[in-house]
Amino acid sequence: MPVARARTLAMFGSVRIREFVRGRDDGRSRLDRVAGLIGLHSVRSGGIDIGSASGTIRLHENDAFLLSHDAPLLASPRDELRLLSILIPAEALTGYAAPAPGEVRTVASTSALLDPAVAFAESAAATDSEPVSGFGNYYFERLLQEMVLGVAVEGTRAPRVGLSADVYRDAVSTIVAQRSDPQLAPRGIAEQLSISLRQLQRAFRARGTTPERAIRRARVEHALDLLTDRAYDGLSVAMIGEYSGFSGGSSLARAMGQEGMSSPSEVRRAARG
Repeated sequence: MPVARARTLAMFGSVRIREFVRGRDDGRSRLDRVAGLIGLHSVRSGGIDIGSASGTIRLHENDAFLLSHDAPLLASPRDELRLLSILIPAEALTGYAAPAPGEVRTVASTSALLDPAVAFAESAAATDSEPVSGFGNYYFERLLQEMVLGVAVEGTRAPRVGLSADVYRDAVSTIVAQRSDPQLAPRGIAEQLSISLRQLQRAFRARGTTPERAIRRARVEHALDLLTDRAYDGLSVAMIGEYSGFSGGSSLARAMGQEGMSSPSEVRRAARG
């Protein structure tokens, strides 16, 4: 009996690139269940039947689908199968086109972003055998997350959040997903959620804060992750500030002070100690 083989090809921060290979088999197998992850899966060769709540979905070579890995997925390869997967944190898609646990959402074959995303993932996995600097690791992680997000929004054509019962939750999810974008601002968030700026401000005011403070907090938390991770020791404080959505090291230090934290240099020294 053919034996399925699943392996991680590369890891860049929170992003994993995985490969699932299996020979033709009458049996069914479960794709990995990993809580808190969303996967973009591309059939590189062969075919696969996937059991979902709405019935069986049949996929062929070059087809792709999104899946929340909070629930198991039963899959039956019809031929020799090779599946390439990009797994990212589920929070990066919350409020956009994130599938529900166990939901299989196919990607339209007309998506202009799918092929470049898969090609980049394969190329990134091939480079992982060589040492990657903290600078390179950060950008691989960021680019892969943004590519999957782009495919989810453009490729599945699923509606965005719209008028949700929990504007605050959806706005925070949007902020977390885009915190590295220096252009992120309350008006843009409101537009993405299809609500008015005043509605957005009211939702945050009810929680005793403002959209601006939430953006600053999310950026500071991202900077703290980079400052305390030894993999990013090669990045200067100024670079970490820029990669976290600030204009540089000074604006990062100012934001950290407003959040009642020590300076970036002190945080980094404490982490190394």
